[in-house]
Amino acid sequence: MAAWTSQDLTVRFRARLGLRDACALGCRRRPVRTGRLMAVDPRSRTAPRRPAAIPFLDPEGLARLANRPRHLRETLLQGLVRSGAPCLLLAPAISIPPFLSRLSRRFRLPVLASSLDPRHLESRLTGLLREHRDGMTRVHGCLAVTAGRGILITGESGTGKTTAALRLAGEPGGAWVADDMVDLVHRDGTLRGRAPARIRGLVAVPGRGITRTAGLLPALRIRPETAVDGVARLVTREEGIASGPGMAASGATCRILGVERPCCVFRVDEGEPVEHRIAAWAASLGSERMEP
Repeated sequence: MAAWTSQDLTVRFRARLGLRDACALGCRRRPVRTGRLMAVDPRSRTAPRRPAAIPFLDPEGLARLANRPRHLRETLLQGLVRSGAPCLLLAPAISIPPFLSRLSRRFRLPVLASSLDPRHLESRLTGLLREHRDGMTRVHGCLAVTAGRGILITGESGTGKTTAALRLAGEPGGAWVADDMVDLVHRDGTLRGRAPARIRGLVAVPGRGITRTAGLLPALRIRPETAVDGVARLVTREEGIASGPGMAASGATCRILGVERPCCVFRVDEGEPVEHRIAAWAASLGSERMEP
């Protein structure tokens, strides 16, 4: 499988990586092989000692670099190029200062500015590379079965994902699969979901904390994995289906790992209980699953 370059990341995943500005993308096409980041010390005269990691400057580091003499700025950029760095990241940042744009073009080193803080940016990069390598992505949400359909329930914290999923699993024909985080894989033309190993069989019940799913539901209503037939997003106000990690939304469908699935937004602060509306929607999806 071909490796990605900084240009690939910028073109394909600008929103997911929070990229706001980029420079010299076509100058150097070194592969991006890791999501690990490494802070650059502008006061150092040597190249980074972890060539596999992607160098980054935080706002303080960028300010220090701006105050360095020109020949020391050049030395730093040269060192990054010689170390094999695929690019230099600014995080968090919304633009690339003119002096760094000039250096970027001169030394043919791509520079990318991301609005995400380094910790979140590293997590997003790692997830993208895992997705590319293994055909898997991890999303924040719950996975339950209702009306014979596997429904991935997403939404912000506090919207009631866990409560809705537990109630769906407790209804006739319902089942529980995962809480909080769901690993999604594209296997034999089917999108399937399961809980990550470290939280498998656990559920965070509001007001009770983390407990074993087996203490809440009969064993027959707990499944290790299931096909994902639809995505239900819970919201507390009007909004579209936002793109999350591993997800691209368009109209009434979501594309996850190249597979399209129907999506529906549910307001949790109006109408009948949200789990009833999710169950009715799942039943309306029909017997034919959408093809990738």
